[in-house]
Amino acid sequence: MVRVLDVLSLILAYTFVNGSMYLGMALGFTITTGVLRVFNLAYGAIFLIAVYGTWMFWNDIGLGLLESILLSIVLVAAFTYVVYRAVILKFAALEDYMLAALVAVFVIVEELIGYAYPEIVGVYIPTTIYNELVPFGEANVPGQYVVTALVSLGLLAIYLIFFTKTKNGFIMRAISQDMFASKLVGVNFNRTFALAMVIASIPPAIVMLLISPIWALNPYIGWTVFTIAILVAVLGGLGNLKGSIMAAYIIGFIQAIVGFLLDPRLMLLVALVVVMIVLVIRPKGLARAETIW
Repeated sequence: MVRVLDVLSLILAYTFVNGSMYLGMALGFTITTGVLRVFNLAYGAIFLIAVYGTWMFWNDIGLGLLESILLSIVLVAAFTYVVYRAVILKFAALEDYMLAALVAVFVIVEELIGYAYPEIVGVYIPTTIYNELVPFGEANVPGQYVVTALVSLGLLAIYLIFFTKTKNGFIMRAISQDMFASKLVGVNFNRTFALAMVIASIPPAIVMLLISPIWALNPYIGWTVFTIAILVAVLGGLGNLKGSIMAAYIIGFIQAIVGFLLDPRLMLLVALVVVMIVLVIRPKGLARAETIW
């Protein structure tokens, strides 16, 4: 009986922790897809630039850690703005070429980072905020996981306030609901799209920096995190925040069950299979709304 309670506690704890982290990872991708209607396949590069940019400023240039983190976030924002101007705008009428160009951007960033910081070079960024175990029922969860989960939820709250209480948020919601009508009333699309791209780059950068002390960093980790972000966004319904919230915790629950009752090596595979089955039944994901919120 005690063992059953232990396992249930672990499943619930990691459903919350992983679900919240996955939501933070997918938040920017959902915003980009919801506002721009663009499948940003360069999104995975954001995770790499955030951690390796911080490492470059801190370890190679010798700046303070906080300065390095802030500069890496600025670097991420600048990267997404350049991607918008140089790729998304340029190939706006040629979606196939745009997707290929976005993948190419991701791979170029990955290869550049792999060249500058090969896998054998150990990269560690001391962004640990809480290093103790946190009791969760009968289970204990590493404190940094809980911090990352809470920060992810905090970021979600900030963005929900932005979308529901600010002028720019209203404009983005209007575009996500009806792009044609928004154009008729004179919305500045270029400015709004560029702003959406930049603000969408911040949550994944922050989440990646927080989990970097507990995940083994390497130049190819962007694909792993990007896969999770895509799974959440696609299962939830592309560009819909409510759907992404549901999807993040469903995937977190599936992975917790598989990890503690079957085999941790099957966590991603089973999640992929379940998402595929759901998409066969509901091709547009869990939430079929035509607006970001």
